[in-house]
Amino acid sequence: MDLNSFESFFNSAYMPHGHCYLWQPHLLWTNVISDILIATAYFSIPLAIMIYARQRPDVGKNWVFVLFCSFITLCGLTHLIGVYTVWHGAYGIHGISKAVTAFISMVTAVYLFRLIPSAVAIPTPNQFHGVTARLKRVTDEKKALHSQLDRHRVTEFMLDALPTSTLLLDQLLSISKCNPYFYRELGYDTPNELIGLRLHDIVSLDDPFDSLESISQSLLDQNDFSKEALCHVKDKFGNQIPMEMRLVQEPHDGANLILAVFNNLSSLKRTEQALVESTEQMKRAIGATEDGIWEWNVINNSVSYSPRLKTMIGKRDDEKVTYDDWFAHIHPDHQDKVQDAINHHFATKEQYFVEYLGRDNKGEYAWFSAVGNSQFDDHGRALVMSGALRNIHQKKSLELQIAEKNKILNAIYEGASQAIWLLKVEENQTFRFIEYNRFACQRTGVKLDQILGKTLYELRGTALEAELVDRIEKNYQLCVEVAKPVDYTEMVPFKGEEHWYQTTLYPLKDSKNQVERIVGIAVDITARKFAEKELEDNQRFLQRMIDSAVCGLYLYDLKLHKNTRINKRYTQLLGYTIHELESTNLELCFHESERALVYEHIDEVRASQDGELIPIKYRFRHKEGHWVWCYSVDTVITRDHNGKPELMLGTFVDMTEHTELLLQLQESNAHLEHFAYIASHDLQEPLRKITAFSDSLAQRITPDLKDYDDAKFEIERLVDASQRMRIMIQDLLKLSRLHSHELKLQTTNLTLLLEDICEVMSFSIEESGTEIKLENGDLPIELDPSLFLQVLQNLISNSIKFKSPELAPVIQIYASQTGHETVIHYKDNGLGIPKSRRQQIFEPFRRFGTTQEYGSGIGLALCRQIVKLHGGTIKCLQSDDGALFEIILPKEVKE
Repeated sequence: MDLNSFESFFNSAYMPHGHCYLWQPHLLWTNVISDILIATAYFSIPLAIMIYARQRPDVGKNWVFVLFCSFITLCGLTHLIGVYTVWHGAYGIHGISKAVTAFISMVTAVYLFRLIPSAVAIPTPNQFHGVTARLKRVTDEKKALHSQLDRHRVTEFMLDALPTSTLLLDQLLSISKCNPYFYRELGYDTPNELIGLRLHDIVSLDDPFDSLESISQSLLDQNDFSKEALCHVKDKFGNQIPMEMRLVQEPHDGANLILAVFNNLSSLKRTEQALVESTEQMKRAIGATEDGIWEWNVINNSVSYSPRLKTMIGKRDDEKVTYDDWFAHIHPDHQDKVQDAINHHFATKEQYFVEYLGRDNKGEYAWFSAVGNSQFDDHGRALVMSGALRNIHQKKSLELQIAEKNKILNAIYEGASQAIWLLKVEENQTFRFIEYNRFACQRTGVKLDQILGKTLYELRGTALEAELVDRIEKNYQLCVEVAKPVDYTEMVPFKGEEHWYQTTLYPLKDSKNQVERIVGIAVDITARKFAEKELEDNQRFLQRMIDSAVCGLYLYDLKLHKNTRINKRYTQLLGYTIHELESTNLELCFHESERALVYEHIDEVRASQDGELIPIKYRFRHKEGHWVWCYSVDTVITRDHNGKPELMLGTFVDMTEHTELLLQLQESNAHLEHFAYIASHDLQEPLRKITAFSDSLAQRITPDLKDYDDAKFEIERLVDASQRMRIMIQDLLKLSRLHSHELKLQTTNLTLLLEDICEVMSFSIEESGTEIKLENGDLPIELDPSLFLQVLQNLISNSIKFKSPELAPVIQIYASQTGHETVIHYKDNGLGIPKSRRQQIFEPFRRFGTTQEYGSGIGLALCRQIVKLHGGTIKCLQSDDGALFEIILPKEVKE
């Protein structure tokens, strides 16, 4: 260790201080214990100062406390280090602690000397008590002043808060001060706007004989002065406000104070006006009401009647009416009743009410009602009685009518053939029967006393079956939930049979719109139900019939232009269902060349009569795309209230195969007709040569064949065959030409036609001795005369050819007409026609005569074709002798 070095300063290798004590215990421990106790005392003193400073924050933040705590703490630390040096030679650390303690001690001493003037200024206890006493007096005076100021503020607040306008005036009646209510009432924002104004500037007295100048003079002359006056005060906007002003002058602290108090009379004026208007309204109401108002002073028997009451009892308005006048108008039979009602009112003090008969203003007895009440004194005696009188004759008559109707309704209720009941809806939707009519009792098999007043729960399983109760309870709950009438159909078994009812539940609501009652009505619809079932069965049967029909059926809406219903056959024929037709353009389903025809057909159906059937033939596109020929018949089945057609019923059949066959047949007939025409025309030329050469040959060789009978017979047969061939070809040519013949219709009769025939066939008729009889020959007939002559000529010719060998031909022709037809019967007395051949004789080339008779077998076929061209028919009828033909022709022949 180097002496006098920094390291030697902190070295503890020095001789401990105990060597100085020679390690004598009594010396050593005396110093050690003393230093420890001194250190403990030094450490406790700063702790006490810190506690004091914390509890006295007003003085605890002074630097003197900090310096003293630091100085004393360091002193205690120095003593502790001194104890440490007794055993350890750490004198450098001991020296540093003393140096720091010395520095803090000097700072504390300097700071204390600086505090001496302030410490000297601290008063002595006597001085402090004197200052405290003066401070207390000042404080008490200050509190008293504050208390007076608070009371003054409260008083000022009370004055300002009062709904009264108050002014403080000087001797010249100028405004010195005003409360907020006044300037706000006049529409000012601040009181400064009024300060300095004279009372004359804003106030005008209502009394013309009084003035503010006279009031001002009175204030000068009298110390105690008070004045009240009505006035108008002008507000900021120039409006005059009616007010009541009171001026008061009182001496105060040697000066006279003038106080002006204003009370706004606007509300009072409005109240007064409202009271006047209310009085007028009351007068008008009393005058307008149907009631007569009366007041009766019971003490002096004086009365006051309104004009209406006087009129009601037949008195004039200007007439003085007494109590006896009113009592006299009461019917004698009702006077005791009225007096008893008055006495009862006086005795019980209950409201007076009575209805009686009395004379009205027409002198007739009518019903009146009187109602009233009285004021009684302390002893219960009536003083004044007032009330109203009303003519209730109409109401009374109505009540009598209502009572009569109630009897009728009750009779209907009990005698109706419908079940009627009334339910009360209680809490938790419990339903209690409060009415149940006779029919309902009969149909449910219960007695009235078993169900009235009972709930559904109480009736379940006893009077009513459990299943029935559960079912009807759901319907009652539904009626309560929806709060609307509920209709439903139900089946109630009775005596082992089904009984159906149409039930309606009507909810009755209270003031809160809640259902409180339910009226139930059940109509027996058992018969209707069975009828509906039968109708449903019939409808199903009819639908099966319609669907099984051979033709398609449709209902066409003429307004919506679409099919509304079709049958199964429709779908089978055309492929469409009703749903597919709804999304299909029906117009495009018709063939383009026939759409106009379809439109014309629909218009024709629209214009047709009820039940009239209108046919049409058209092509309709099948669902799969090919065309179907349809033959349809349509008619109108429903019309609207204006008679316009609504619904068209149509039926149709598939004519595709028939039409194609018909077209093929027409084409074949055309070919056959053309062939027959060409054949007959081309055969005539060689036939003429054969006939000519046969005739020439027969004439030349006949003389040479006298002895040769066979050759002569053969030549005759050859000539006859050629002539027969000529006739056959001519008839065939006629028949072929009929298909293309155009009818030339005329109105004629059988008489004219027979005249022409008899002229043409005169030789045959005379030779055969034929007799022709005609009946009703003058009937007009529309036909083609040239063609029909051939019909009659062929028939007459056949009658002559096939006459009876023993009898001359007798031909009978008679005509008759019905609504739309002309019937011609043709009869002869010839050989007749066998029954088995009557249908075959109209076929071409059918001959039933002998081989010696000439004929082509075309005649009757030609007759049938001519009649058919006229739209008629010809047929052979059964006859006992000869042949009988019937020809039927339409009156109007369609070309």
